[in-house]
Amino acid sequence: MEPPANQVTLGVIGHVDHGKTALVRALTGIETDRLREEQERGLSIVLGFSYLESSRGVIDLIDVPGHEDFIRTMISGATGIDGVILVVAANEGVMPQTREHFDIAELLGVERGLIVLTKTDLVSADELELAEEDVRDYLSGTFLEGAPVVHTSALRGEGMEDLQEALVDIPVRARPVSDAGFHLPVDRVFGMRGFGVVVTGTLRDGILRADQAVEILPGGEPASIRGLQIHNRHVDTAFPGQRVAVNLRHRKQGALSRGDVLAAPGYLQPARRIDVELRVLQHAGEPLRNGATVRVLFGTTEEIGKVRLLGTNALDPGDAGLVQLRFRRKVVARQGERFIVRGLTPVVTMGGGSMLDVNAPRHRRFDSAVVTRLRSAVAGDTVALVRASLEEAGLGSIDREALRQKLGLTQADLEAAADSVGAIEVEGGRLMDASAHGRLLDGIHGAVEQFHRQYPRRQGLAMAGIPTLLKADIDKAALQHAVHELQSRGELRDDASILSRVDFDPLASLSAEERRMAKEIEESFRTCGLMPPPVESVLRGDRVRTGVLRLLTDTGALVRLKTYDRSRHLVMHRDVLRDVRRRLGDRFPYPAEFTVADVRDELGTTRKYIVPLMEHLDASGVTIRTGNIRRLREH
Repeated sequence: MEPPANQVTLGVIGHVDHGKTALVRALTGIETDRLREEQERGLSIVLGFSYLESSRGVIDLIDVPGHEDFIRTMISGATGIDGVILVVAANEGVMPQTREHFDIAELLGVERGLIVLTKTDLVSADELELAEEDVRDYLSGTFLEGAPVVHTSALRGEGMEDLQEALVDIPVRARPVSDAGFHLPVDRVFGMRGFGVVVTGTLRDGILRADQAVEILPGGEPASIRGLQIHNRHVDTAFPGQRVAVNLRHRKQGALSRGDVLAAPGYLQPARRIDVELRVLQHAGEPLRNGATVRVLFGTTEEIGKVRLLGTNALDPGDAGLVQLRFRRKVVARQGERFIVRGLTPVVTMGGGSMLDVNAPRHRRFDSAVVTRLRSAVAGDTVALVRASLEEAGLGSIDREALRQKLGLTQADLEAAADSVGAIEVEGGRLMDASAHGRLLDGIHGAVEQFHRQYPRRQGLAMAGIPTLLKADIDKAALQHAVHELQSRGELRDDASILSRVDFDPLASLSAEERRMAKEIEESFRTCGLMPPPVESVLRGDRVRTGVLRLLTDTGALVRLKTYDRSRHLVMHRDVLRDVRRRLGDRFPYPAEFTVADVRDELGTTRKYIVPLMEHLDASGVTIRTGNIRRLREH
């Protein structure tokens, strides 16, 4: 099934009692005031949904409440729309909620629509002309400058044909369709006898299909789709921009609420920090300051958040800047989501903007790398954005797919940008900044040299200690890639993750007598094999021999066995242990099981030595023990 070519969703916005609901009723024949309270009070409290069949296709209309007490409901209806019908009563003109609704539409990135002057039966022709001039003056310089103005009277049924024609001419917003994942903010939840729970919303991304698995966020509960309806018709598939009712299996009505999100499993991740670009309204009255607590609204979500300004101390009215929003609990959003910020007291719209990083770490407020990356995101410069993201990772690497999703790029765009910036590809499909990779190579080389100078009688530096020495967050893939490169250059030796200079010899600093002792001690343990001599008999109480033995264990030539009995000091030569691993691999290949007795018979020695040897292999990760049974670890 192909997506509808001319699907459009319009928000009907304007001041309270300016005739939005009456206009929609006259236009479509659908009563959007569904609640008794709405009908008794004559004003909308919740979102009203209707649609119009036209020559261009179906036009969805969302009637949003005009009263200032229900602005948050208006915002949840306005997010995700393609355009607006700005309703202004001819007998009253532009009013406070007209202005606030229109501010919100601009902050949400709406770029198309038309103007409807209602209640024209209550004014003279001259008053109607003045009302239209007043509206056009207010909209000068905005996206509705030059938009069609339609005169209507719902009471008399006048202007409806003109309005239908004007609606048909509103340009359609291109909505890319992808099977990568779907995202539907829930605006209504209700139960249907015989069917169970039903949720409704406007599909933002991806494709919904019957029998599809879904995840209910932010909680992460699983469910599946029993059926779909669009405009009271059963369908098998729903596409972005369509109003859709989703009947869910395995969920009860009380388990969901407005503000939840239906998404493809794993497509979106709940988070408490989101990086955004935020613009403060020109008439906001006062600057937005760091640390301010605000009400943040996006999709159908409303949550309290704290403002953390990045790269500045305040945002003056009319200014835009970078902000990290920290929420009290986890929320779910997608990159590029538009949002609105309102004050707590007084409850007024302060500004809004676009989300840049929907799962952001905590930043230092004046971190230039973070600010550069986020400014690149605002500018839409893909190459600069990828470069800044890799630079921000420091000496570490970034998972390619995680980076693509974080930046909202296609695979092709990411690959092109990575090639353009000369990114280094490391193990596991990860990417790393080229200059950072060079600094890591230098850092490892310098750390090894410093270690040799400080500890000339030790074999080398443990690879695991490098991040601490370099005071950097270095992932295993980036570190291993750099070590391999230094090895391939012939600059470094890696012996069981102990790094040393290729030409380094820890025995070189020994005297001739000490070197003779080292050769004698090492040979005695090599010759005795699986029945090594007692350490005390080798040392003979000699301090020099003790120091030489310590050096041989530090360099890895001799290995102290890791045993449960700490009082026993068994030492074996590393060549003997390598031979044991080889023989066990030949005799008991994974996943073959064996016992201590099996190993004793294979190696031809006694339990006195076999038991501590097996304990050492367990502790070293060579073998896995379950009761009295062991097997080699799969490598």
